Amino acid sequence: MPIRFSHKDLQIATNNFTTKLGKGGFGSVYEGVLPAGTQLAVKQLEGLGQGKTEFQAEVSSIGSIHHLHLVRLKGFCTEGAHRLLVYVYKANGSLERWILKENKPENVLLDDNFLAKVSDFGLAKLISREQSHVFTTLRGTRGYLAPEWITNYAISDKCDVYSYGMVLLEIIGGRKNYDTSETEEKCHFPSYAFKMMEQGKLKDILDVKLQIAEDDERVSIAIKVGLRCLQYDMHLRPSMTKVVQMLEQVSPVPPPPSSQQMNSHIYLSSFKSTSEHSTSLEPLNLNSCADFSAVRLSGPR
Repeated sequence: MPIRFSHKDLQIATNNFTTKLGKGGFGSVYEGVLPAGTQLAVKQLEGLGQGKTEFQAEVSSIGSIHHLHLVRLKGFCTEGAHRLLVYVYKANGSLERWILKENKPENVLLDDNFLAKVSDFGLAKLISREQSHVFTTLRGTRGYLAPEWITNYAISDKCDVYSYGMVLLEIIGGRKNYDTSETEEKCHFPSYAFKMMEQGKLKDILDVKLQIAEDDERVSIAIKVGLRCLQYDMHLRPSMTKVVQMLEQVSPVPPPPSSQQMNSHIYLSSFKSTSEHSTSLEPLNLNSCADFSAVRLSGPR
């Protein structure tokens, strides 16, 4: 069972919630230090309607899950109306910070040895069923959401495969999946990567900082796997078990679809923002990178 903290203890540890590490769909995260010197990341949850008993039950369930690549839940606070979760602090911040050189915390964190840890695992369980109707739109970061989130297809684990493929491509390319500062050809990185793969120009996909030969077979495999994960039809995406097998070269990698097939479906995984908290399903102008902007969508993630 995770440790129970008083709200005063966490106020002291975070210096009254002074240093904000970031803000996500469930609340803000603050840096903290216990008297013994242990560094913490304290998430101040917002908008939860659960009572203390239900909250503690869910926290106990989440806290019992241990995995090498999950950020460990250290403790919690349910004092009064306060709902806080306490995690072990990851000194190297987010993966995005290292790939994109931006201090913008995301859900893949790196420990002292640069081992990837997924944060916020299980937080959706903290939203009560009675409360779930309040959220009528999506919550997530545009560009990582699979097309079926905005179609009538059922949501499945293949949505996570899509997101994994996008992150894998960003690691390989050392850039965002869309970047308005790039040329029209390069602004949407998955489309550009498809084209370069077809033309055999792997060097144009790779991050220039990578110390790896262009003809290294692992490069081609990783790119093909990433693109395979991004297929519009979720039934054509591999399972995560298959992804691991392909990356470990124990299973062949089928060729990805053509760049023309990719471009014909891009708009389905894109969103036009109508306000800070809402989106429309209008197709975006693929000839203009101005239509792409990294906004966070509202609703449960």
